[in-house]
Amino acid sequence: MDWQEYEREIEEQFRSNYPSAKITHNAKLVGKFSRVERQIDLLIEECASDFAFRIVVDAKFRGRKIDVGDVEAFIGLSRDVEAHTGMMVALEGYTPAAVNRAHNDDLDIILDVLNLDELKAFQGPTAITYSGEYGVSIAAPFGWVVDGTTRPKMLASIYQRGKTFDEAVRSHEWMYVNFIKKRDRPLNNLESILTYQSGYMLSEPTGSEIQIIEEGKNQRTGVKTLIRRFRKSTCPAREYTGFIDFNGFVFLCVLFTPEPLERKNLRKLRFILRDAFPMSVTHIRKDGIAEAGERLQEAASKEETSETPTDAS
Repeated sequence: MDWQEYEREIEEQFRSNYPSAKITHNAKLVGKFSRVERQIDLLIEECASDFAFRIVVDAKFRGRKIDVGDVEAFIGLSRDVEAHTGMMVALEGYTPAAVNRAHNDDLDIILDVLNLDELKAFQGPTAITYSGEYGVSIAAPFGWVVDGTTRPKMLASIYQRGKTFDEAVRSHEWMYVNFIKKRDRPLNNLESILTYQSGYMLSEPTGSEIQIIEEGKNQRTGVKTLIRRFRKSTCPAREYTGFIDFNGFVFLCVLFTPEPLERKNLRKLRFILRDAFPMSVTHIRKDGIAEAGERLQEAASKEETSETPTDAS
């Protein structure tokens, strides 16, 4: 792989994430302060209601981690071209100082990683998760993959591309998805599910706090979504849970994230909530399929026999 292939991969993912936006590769903009032409790897421009926003993307194809000097230079570029959001995408990640510099600036700077190593077993950019008669199609956010391995209490996990599940868990930066089926009682709606979960999550005497931080809608169906923050003094990572109130069941996606990466990873959680699409699942018994296959073969054999000409005597 070379830098051109790396930039093409990044462009394709942004075109998928921003289908209605104007996206320009290798764009040129005159800086407001420098008054000179500035080169931008990827320029994303879109209008939302009466507000136009601009995202500049810098793709770093380097064999080392991005450091604080790289971030400061990119912040200067972003301000000069009047970007609302700047996003640096790196092959090998970032130093802690670079993350802190981006996190503590008042400009909206996102640091992300896209490692184009081969996908490992059971990983992919999309997946259909299901339980019983309910299913949901999900797409991984930028730079992450869906791991379809079923584990206790999770139908699938989502984490940074190029990592294994165990590596993602150790870094405290990953998600998992699950379903909660609505029942006649007591868990027959989203509100009762939230109340039930709060009861055992806050059962410890001290150090726990729950807060609903935002509500929204799933863009595919228009149903309600919300994000809950759970803080626990003994937990090394921040925990956020996104809920989608589908008909018959509630889809949930739990995000674990280090504090400096909260803003970036909350965007990824919102992407999943916005893009997830529900479906019904019909289970066909394997023995039924085998029996149907045998009947088809038998019917085909009879048809061939009936069409075989007989010798005239």
